[in-house]
Amino acid sequence: LHVDTGAAYLVLPNAKSRIAGYLVIHPSKPSSPPPLNGAILVQCSALKNVVGSAAESEGEGCYHNATTAIPIRVTLEELDYPQPKTPLKTDNDTAAGFANKSMRQKRS
Repeated sequence: LHVDTGAAYLVLPNAKSRIAGYLVIHPSKPSSPPPLNGAILVQCSALKNVVGSAAESEGEGCYHNATTAIPIRVTLEELDYPQPKTPLKTDNDTAAGFANKSMRQKRS
C-alpha cells in the first residue's frame, strides 16, 4: 500500500485549506515508483480548522491519510496480502522533515 498526500493552502473561503489523498497497492519493490493501476481510495476534503502555513496543512493531510490507511492495511493483511512499511509521500519538505524528525533548529 502506498499513500500520496497533497494539500492546497488558503484556497477555500474563510481562509480554509484542502487536503487530498491517493492510496494504491504497489505489487513490486517499495523502492520503485508505483505503477498507474487502479487506486484503492482517492479522497479530497476541506480542513475544518484554519492552519497557519502550507506545511501545517500538508502535515494535517499526512495525518489524515495515514489514519485512513490503517484499516486498509489491516484488511489487506487479513486477506493474506502481507504489507511492508507503508510509504507516505508528501511534496512539502517541511512537513516531511517534521514527520521524520529530521528538522534542525537554525542558530539564533
